[in-house]
Amino acid sequence: MIRTLLAFALAAVLGLPVFAQTYPSKPVRLIVPYSTGSATDALARLIAQRLSESLRQQVVVDNQPGANGIPASAAVAKAPPDGHMLIMIAANHVVNASLYSKLPFDTLKDFTPVVRVAFAPFILTVHPSLPVKNLKELIAFAKSRPGQLNYGSPSNGSPAHLATELLKTMTGIDLVHVPYKAAAQAQADLLGGQIPVMFVVASAAIPQVAAGRLRALGITTAKRIQAAADIPTVDEAGVKGFELISWIGLAGPAGMPADIVNRLGAEVTKIVQAPENRERIQRLGLEISLMPGAEFAAYMGKEQARLGEVVRKAGARLD
Repeated sequence: MIRTLLAFALAAVLGLPVFAQTYPSKPVRLIVPYSTGSATDALARLIAQRLSESLRQQVVVDNQPGANGIPASAAVAKAPPDGHMLIMIAANHVVNASLYSKLPFDTLKDFTPVVRVAFAPFILTVHPSLPVKNLKELIAFAKSRPGQLNYGSPSNGSPAHLATELLKTMTGIDLVHVPYKAAAQAQADLLGGQIPVMFVVASAAIPQVAAGRLRALGITTAKRIQAAADIPTVDEAGVKGFELISWIGLAGPAGMPADIVNRLGAEVTKIVQAPENRERIQRLGLEISLMPGAEFAAYMGKEQARLGEVVRKAGARLD
């Protein structure tokens, strides 16, 4: 007690943030609402390892997959906002607000965005048997056969599902959704020709496109990416303003002290910008895209509104 009071008094005299001086006072739990082996899990483990070194306190990754990340997010929302429990959130965090009629937390108000770290782009791919060479030809082909062309996705509300629904809305084409239970199953049927169209995460699509097993029509980023520089963006291919990515960021409970948020954001930024870490992250199929806490919070709000409209038009529900 006396030691704590002295720390506060010294901080007041020196004008130093108290929490930043004492944080972290115990191991930090980094919740990952996905299974081990996923790109988000691998990114979290890289960050946790480096944070353990820079914070001089162990950062433990705790995988809690299931139910679109809702139980994991609920646990973090209820945790003390002292920075000792954090979570790696992705785009589905804000999409859940539209997919479910009721959540045990508010996806925006109950969390403190710390830093957006990276994103995963998707590539619009078709099976080579489909007689189209580019996006404009696909749109024309689909319009000549309304409701006759199927597309796959890993699940309702997944980025691949929402990307296709956004494409449908922006072009007026009528494609039929075939949801799967996992990305691997959907991709297997795409490669086998059972489904002709699908947005596939870039890291999985690029090798198949290079081998001639799939044809790439466009990538979902605002600008081309280095790993697939020869693939035009969907915007460049003819659908102006199209963009949809699956971003990944670090967050904590609402009410975290600003000095802790700023310190964590600065440490994570330093970690992912290190050349050796940057290469590892790119090998995961992710594009580094840093965004500080306040900007990340505003971005999340805009994405929740934008993707919520896509979900509404698609009629996707998970309850």
